[in-house]
Amino acid sequence: MPHRRKQPAMADDGLLLVGQNSFIASHLLSILPKDRLRAVSHGALDTPGLLDGIGVVINAARHPSSGQTDYDLDIMDPDVRLARMIGDRSIRMIMLSSRKVYAPSDHPLAETSPIGPSDAYGANKRRAEERLARELGERLSILRLSNIFGDERVPGRRSFLALLLNRLMEQNQIRYDMSPFVKRDFLPVETLTGLLARIVREPPGGVLNVGSGIALSTGRLALWIMEGFGDGKLVIESYEEKDPFVLDISRLEERYGCPCTIDDIRSRCLDLGRSLRLKD
Repeated sequence: MPHRRKQPAMADDGLLLVGQNSFIASHLLSILPKDRLRAVSHGALDTPGLLDGIGVVINAARHPSSGQTDYDLDIMDPDVRLARMIGDRSIRMIMLSSRKVYAPSDHPLAETSPIGPSDAYGANKRRAEERLARELGERLSILRLSNIFGDERVPGRRSFLALLLNRLMEQNQIRYDMSPFVKRDFLPVETLTGLLARIVREPPGGVLNVGSGIALSTGRLALWIMEGFGDGKLVIESYEEKDPFVLDISRLEERYGCPCTIDDIRSRCLDLGRSLRLKD
């Protein structure tokens, strides 16, 4: 059998990042200091000594069945598996959850807003939140993320932006099955990872909304990307008002300052469009 390299010993202030190949983790890895970092895929959770010398764990991995109604937390969920591994150790954990745990509302969603997931993914995230809170208590920080976006044209990714960018590049159009006036909270992945780099140094504990706090119409987002691309057509197949939301980020701003402005979001959209044109 080939010799397996032993993980280097670390003091108990090391950071373990699980899901190193995920969209968010790939950006986070580019800015985190490497001397105290251990990054692995979700398939390495059974590695002996994985938590040795670790003070903080953050999981960016997502099981492909996490949006199914028969999702088994104990077997499939990487957050739950990590919490069991941590047990009574004095290790803090950061869970990347979702705004989808909240009940739909016409008002900004605060950390204290009613819970009421509208799909299986949100329900599974909420179940995982509850499990981790029972097992880890004050050692747990739950980050409820808004729509994180960036250059998501990676194989197999089916997110809102991945589909939008692929269709614009391949068909010179963006197609919506909802009203372009639906407003959602979008946060550039670069802004998120900058925040995460600060959060892992001093996890806040409890629940923290992480978004822009800006109610941006999805049509405006599409038009900015097409502006950067220099071409394209927005095709509306339905005017149904689907899934509008915006996060109340008061707690985030109090601790870390304003994450971004609407001009920052526009600039990132223009950059995405230009990058498509260069690769066309």
